Amino acid sequence: MIETIIAFIKAFAAFLTSAGINPAHLFAGFAGAFVRMFIQGKKLSTEIISGSFGGALCAVYLAPLLAQWLNITDAAANGGLAFAIGMVGLSLAEGFVRIAQRWANNPRIGDIKKITDIVNDSKNDRKDASE
Repeated sequence: MIETIIAFIKAFAAFLTSAGINPAHLFAGFAGAFVRMFIQGKKLSTEIISGSFGGALCAVYLAPLLAQWLNITDAAANGGLAFAIGMVGLSLAEGFVRIAQRWANNPRIGDIKKITDIVNDSKNDRKDASE
């Protein structure tokens, strides 16, 4: 039984690697997003599971970029970076979508004040939705 589980995990990791996905980033991002959902006080539901997959996807694609940009080569540091991105990945994605929506309505380059206003509006929208 244990050998079957280990063989499955190895096969799954090999599949992810062949698809260009670092399994460590995937699992660390999933764990980070899962922790974030519990910190927010949400109960186990499809929202937590889908949010965890979203955070894991952010970690899979953003961790290698940030690791290269920050010149991080240590495997443990890469895992920590993927965990952190998993925790904040959905918030980053929401912020980018809001910026894109605002820009689509008014396509001009704004200053940093306008960008911070968009992010703050996003925070206020989430507060209103949770009440």
